Formats: sequence, C-alpha cells, structure tokens
Amino acid sequence: MKNPPNTITRNGTDYLHVRVPNGLLESYGKRFITKSLGTNKKSEACSKSQAEMTALRAEFKAKLDAIDASKFQETAPTPMPALSFAEIARQHAREVSDREFSERAALFEAISAEGGEARLWKGDLIALPESRYFDHLVEEGDLDAVIGFIFRARAKDRIAEITRKTRSTNFAEFATIADAQAPALDPDRRLHLLRLIARAEIDALRTILADEPDAGMEATETPPRSPAEPQERPAATAAPSNGKSGSGPRLSLVLADWIAEKARTNAWREKTRLEREAAVKAFIEVIGDHPVGTYAKADAKRFKDVLFNIPPNAHKKAAYKGLALIAIAEKAESANDQKPTAKNVALRMDAVSSLFIWARKNFDEVTANPFEGVKPQVDTIAREERDPFSIEELKAIFAAPPFAGAKSEHHWLQPGGEVLDSSGKFWVPLIAAYTGARLMEIVQLQKADVQTIGDVTFFNITTDGGDKWLKTRGSKRRIPVHPALVTAGFLDFVAKVKSPSDRLFPDIEIGGAMNRSSPASKLFVRLIRAAGVKSRKNCFHSFRHSFEDACRDAEIDSAVMNALQGHVERGMAGRYGSDFKLERLDAAVKKIRYGLPFERPTHI
Repeated sequence: MKNPPNTITRNGTDYLHVRVPNGLLESYGKRFITKSLGTNKKSEACSKSQAEMTALRAEFKAKLDAIDASKFQETAPTPMPALSFAEIARQHAREVSDREFSERAALFEAISAEGGEARLWKGDLIALPESRYFDHLVEEGDLDAVIGFIFRARAKDRIAEITRKTRSTNFAEFATIADAQAPALDPDRRLHLLRLIARAEIDALRTILADEPDAGMEATETPPRSPAEPQERPAATAAPSNGKSGSGPRLSLVLADWIAEKARTNAWREKTRLEREAAVKAFIEVIGDHPVGTYAKADAKRFKDVLFNIPPNAHKKAAYKGLALIAIAEKAESANDQKPTAKNVALRMDAVSSLFIWARKNFDEVTANPFEGVKPQVDTIAREERDPFSIEELKAIFAAPPFAGAKSEHHWLQPGGEVLDSSGKFWVPLIAAYTGARLMEIVQLQKADVQTIGDVTFFNITTDGGDKWLKTRGSKRRIPVHPALVTAGFLDFVAKVKSPSDRLFPDIEIGGAMNRSSPASKLFVRLIRAAGVKSRKNCFHSFRHSFEDACRDAEIDSAVMNALQGHVERGMAGRYGSDFKLERLDAAVKKIRYGLPFERPTHI
C-alpha cells in the first residue's frame, strides 16, 4: 500500500517527513523535519504519523504566533484582532491541510479493514468521481492511483468552487471564521479578510495537488494516440536485413493497396482495419519503409524484440509521452518496466504477417513471409484466459445495489431504495448471465431486436438496423429470452421503449471504432469490484463463461450451446443460427439455473 501522507520509508522503517514553514526556517535551521515512527506497518504508521503531525503543527503554530506577537508589539500600537489577518488565513490553511490529512489517513485505515476495498468501490467510504479516466484506473486495479485521483479531483473541484464564489464576492461560508477571529470589522476590512481566507484555502489545496503524483492521462480523459503514430520519429531507419534493393514497391504503398482491397470486399470491420494498419505502421517505424521484397526474418525478429520491451498501455503513460517506439522500448528496458504478454506481441506480429501473406500472393518480388516461424508461441487456451464467475460470485453481483436497491441512478453502486430496472446498469449484466451474449451484442440492442415468433420471445443478434457490429459472421443468431428476465420485468421494460430503432440501453456509452466496448467494460468492472469478487482473471466476459458452464451443468447439447453463443467451427459458418428451431433453443435456455432470486416457474 502507498505510504501515508507526509511519510517516507528508509531501510524498511517509516519516517515522518514534514516541510518546515517558510517563516520558521531560521528558527529550525533546516527545510525538513524527519522523525522515525518505529514501524514498517502502514496502518500503524498511519495512526502514529497523524498523532505526530498534530503535535508538530501545534509546535509550528506556537512559534509562528510568537513571531506574529513580536511583530505586532513593534508595529501595531492601535487595537487589532487577537490574530493578524495573515495568521487567521494561515490558520485556516493549516486546518484545511489537517482535514485533508485526517480524511486520507482515515480512508487508508478503512480500506485496510475487512471488506474495505469493496466499500470503496461502492462509494460508501468516499464520493467517487464520474470520469472515463477514473473508470480506466478502476479497470487497471491500481488502488494507489485510484485514491490519488479521487483526492486530486476533489481538490480541483473545491478550487473551482471557491474561485467562482470569489468572482461573485460570495464569501458566506467563510464569514463564521472571519467574524469569530476578528469581530466588529468595518465592511472593507472584513471583505479583505474574507478574500485572504478564501485565497489561503486555494493555496493549501494547490500545495496538496503539488505533493500528489500526477495521474498521467487525468487532464485529457480521452484515448491517446496510438504508439504506432508518435510525434517524435527516429531520424533514420536501418536498411533491410537481406541486402536486396529495388524489390517491389515500398511497404507503405503495399499497405495502402491491402487496405483498399479489404475495403472493396468489405472483409474488415473498422476496428480490424485500424488495428492492422497501426501494427504495420509500427513495423515501418521500427524497421523502415523499404521495398516489400527486401525484408528478412532478422527484421521480424528485431520488431519482436522491440515489442517485448514496450509496456502495456505505454501510450497512456506520461513517462513515454511523445516518444518513438524504439525510444519507449529502450527507456522501459532500462527502467525494468512491465513487459507485455506473449499473446499481445503475437497479435501485433500476426497483423504484419497477414500483410506479407497477402503481398506474397500479389507481388512477384515477395518470395517468403519474414514472420513465418518468428512469432512467439502462445500456449494459453482461449477458454482459460478468463475465469467464469462462480455461483457465489454471481449471487454477490446480483445482490449489489443496482439490483437490490441503489441510492440513485448517479450513485448506482451505493445502497438505497431505488431499483434501477429502467437502466442498462441493471439489465446488461442480467442479460449477459442468461444469454451468454457478448457485452457489445447486448449494449447495441434495439427494441426491434426483441422479437416473438409463435410462443418464443427472443433476442435477434444481428447487424441490421444501424451502427451495429458483430465479432464474426457466425455471431448472428437468435437467443430465447430466459424466464428469469421475464420475472425481473424485462418485457415490461422493452414495451416502454418508444421506437423500434431506439437502443434499449442508451445510458450505456458505445466507444469509437477502436474501443467500442471500452466505456461499457470499464463501467461494469466497477460493479464487479463493488461486489467484492474482482480478480485478475475475471471481467464482464466472465458472464459468458458462466453461461457456458451452466449449459454444461444442464447437459445441453454442445451444438445447441454453440448455436446460443455464436461459436462457429471450421466449415460450419452460418449454420448454427438456422439449424435449430426456436423451440429447441428455448427449451435449452430454460434449463439454465444459477439459483438467483429472479428464477421461478413462469412462461413467456
């Protein structure tokens, strides 16, 4: 856990480390006071440092008061308030700092307690900011960064609030302080004191912000540019490794031809195009833009070596901002930064390899694929990459505030009396659990996609009706609505949606071409954390694996299970959606059981 405020760790022991106020530098003869706390336990250091800080601030105050009193006797023969205006303002600034310190220390202690982290995600311990970047930090799971962001956001909001009030001369909240410390002032002097108090609080908050490490992307909260398109590029690139010259068009021109052909045949989604284009541009940046027939295995290996030294999400980190890929790799290697997974490296190399496979078929100059045999081996089985939720974890999720009662739509993870059954925050996880559908298949649903044929009401998973994407051609399918969804009121909810073309869940944001699922994914990670069941190997996609396990437990035929999930085997494209009658799919879906409160005998 991160050190408590105003503490450092040396040789395994925590120390209090406090800056001496400018007015006392001569008195103390040093800029910092450092004192051992006699422990290396963060919770104990937190309480000890708080007590030491209280005593130290009292000591600072006594010395500053003595200095002020001395100055007052020398220069102020006329009656004045007990404290000077400067001291009143300084005292308020100390109180702001003390309050911030105490609240932060209390938050650390609360999180350290049993169940404390889950209470944090629910918003029980402190108000959580509404921010896409905050959702990103929650998804990353870096608790120190999350807490830092919360206090930075709160301090910035408070500074903005005081600034607005200062401009409109609205100092009502500071009047009690001014009148208690300096009563019976004339209006002009009172207004001057109020301005000093407000200014002192802003300065105290800015000092807190200056001591809090920046969260990197906090200022923009927008996805940064791809690392394959840096602002800084190397001055020159090496010649291709095989020594050939004049062998076909340059790789950048081949890339343009490849993309154009895929566009003519509508072979790629926009996300696929952007990902593959970015990977090839990254290869060109590292190796150079040479004739397509001149690249060799040594170039592919060089590219692989660079990729293995580029940290995950490097383009989101302030330390690598504006750097070219080679510079990022070198800096990260020297800093021993986190390495990417072999799978992620293989995916980027696969994209470039695909281009060379296409180029070999279209250009005589390309006689071999330089990436063949060079890509890293990835042993992970797809089914093992993410864990399903256990039954107990599902029960914990669906006992959380959106389902059991939330404070409000805005405070959707805090307990209250409002069941959010008109919100996607309620329905999207439930639908995922009882259909096995992918996150974006659910989020992009329109009213027209909930259909009834005969006695079966079903979800029509399709790209018809607007800006909707599916992962594969085999993803187009029909999934009967589970009785548990009917019990929960889903059909009543659908009936309230006005137009067939309207999205069912407009409150759940859809991202851009490269990250359509990112906003929704980050949103629901907060739910999983608030339920206290988040682990390194689960996420929203775990609902899909839970559905798959439930199908096996119900002894549902594997072909029917594949039809429901949109899985397609080689040579079977397009068949699963039409091979099975709705009645058979409906019978299978009705066998799914988790033991949740929504499940009871009913008919659609």
